[in-house]
Amino acid sequence: MGVPVAARLPLRAYHAALIFKNAVPVGYFEGLSLFERMESGFNLYYTFRDGETAWLYARVLRLMRQLLGVTVFSIDPYQVGHENEEGIESGAFWFYRKLGFRPTNADLQKLTLSEERKISADPRRRTSARTLRKLAAGHMLFELPNAGTQFGKWDQFQIRNVGLAIQSRMAREFNGDAQAMRFRSQKLVEGTLGLSARDSSPAARSVVENLSLVLGMTRIDRWDSAARQLAIQIIQAKGSDDEALYLKLVQKHKALRAEVIRLGS
Repeated sequence: MGVPVAARLPLRAYHAALIFKNAVPVGYFEGLSLFERMESGFNLYYTFRDGETAWLYARVLRLMRQLLGVTVFSIDPYQVGHENEEGIESGAFWFYRKLGFRPTNADLQKLTLSEERKISADPRRRTSARTLRKLAAGHMLFELPNAGTQFGKWDQFQIRNVGLAIQSRMAREFNGDAQAMRFRSQKLVEGTLGLSARDSSPAARSVVENLSLVLGMTRIDRWDSAARQLAIQIIQAKGSDDEALYLKLVQKHKALRAEVIRLGS
């Protein structure tokens, strides 16, 4: 399931799922996607754990890959146990690690490999809570092999960095005036892409205004006609009935992808 246009996030696409077995709800999943990267949250209700948890999670990720084209899945530190003692007690880090996730922080990756060597030497070894808390301090990523994207490209990306970059521009160029920045960014994007505000619905204008904050920080004026036309389709899709179309279109826009990764890394 997705969300109505008026409730959508400015940049990321949002999809969620309820998971049922024999008509009984057993868990839920949410994914916040940008290009081929999805921030994923998964929760199987306590009663149904220790059974098919890994199998179900893998099937949900497979479904998201099929429906949305995402190939990189990100796990928030909280899911692994950061400020989440339930995650530490359950050894959540190893649940994701055994499925192929890896820490994006180089020091945490070294600690992971060291701990794996110790476990390999002594199968009875159990990772201490202290070590698990260290391992839970950073994000984890799973990248599908042979997906056609550069390995590690999303390692340092955080969506909040995009917001911080926008705020920095607002302070630097507009003396902290958010409305002035929105107005100027929207006019720039509409003028560059040849969009007419008069021909747009209120929902479409809201999409243009929100996306313009990011597009206005790119080299949109240097894009060729094909890249500009694709940007128009992306804006239209963001306000359409199916946000999955928006996600599949941005995955095709290499210039925009490169700019957003730069802003967020």
